[in-house]
Amino acid sequence: MSNISVITSGTSGIGRAIVKKILAESAEGDRVIVNYGHSDQAAEDLKNELPEKQRERLTLVKADLSDYDAMMEFAGKVKEMTDHIDWLVLNTGIGTYVPYDEYTFELWNHIINTNLSIPAFLVRELKPHMAEYGNILFMGSQAGQQPYSSSLVYSVSKAGVLHMAKCLVKFFDDRRVSVNAIAPGFIETRWQKDRTDESYERINRKIAAHRFGTPEEVASLCFAVLSNDYLNGSVYEVTGGYDYF
Repeated sequence: MSNISVITSGTSGIGRAIVKKILAESAEGDRVIVNYGHSDQAAEDLKNELPEKQRERLTLVKADLSDYDAMMEFAGKVKEMTDHIDWLVLNTGIGTYVPYDEYTFELWNHIINTNLSIPAFLVRELKPHMAEYGNILFMGSQAGQQPYSSSLVYSVSKAGVLHMAKCLVKFFDDRRVSVNAIAPGFIETRWQKDRTDESYERINRKIAAHRFGTPEEVASLCFAVLSNDYLNGSVYEVTGGYDYF
């Protein structure tokens, strides 16, 4: 049977690397359904980068998954497109560097909803479509495992994501669906574009690898976890050995 993958926020950064990795390893008949929230250009660029056979296996669906109604509409479209899902990757996430003392209730709720609540309800909506021995993978963060003073709400939301992955294992036991999470550290994405040289140097001194990771390195780990049915209820770090120095 063909492998059907669904990836949210899959046209930039880590999500884009995951999509490209899955497509690179795909076979005839496989399908990869990729959600993106805003940039049509990023979606088009991703499609144009792919070899023709991989492009034929890709379906792009625009939906702002910070919005509950848009998420429900996206879930409905996925159900119409396929009768089963083998791999579900919840990659949507946002953050803020606004100081905690300046938070508004609306900002807090927006980030918690986008990073934690809406993914939880998307999984619930797609639960009946998950294939037996399928795999669900949440994108967490190292910030969810240790205090992250730069963004309290982001850290709290990602801690919730990591715990949710473990909690959901029992809810999917009847289908033998595995649920895991990835906890990346400092990864070289567009979120780092405004970081100063001093900031890079300070952080790199704390990483055993002495550099930021790449989206492709995270994607390789994601693919390995998705491919292994015996991995379940766990959080897998990809940090380069952070806090060893």
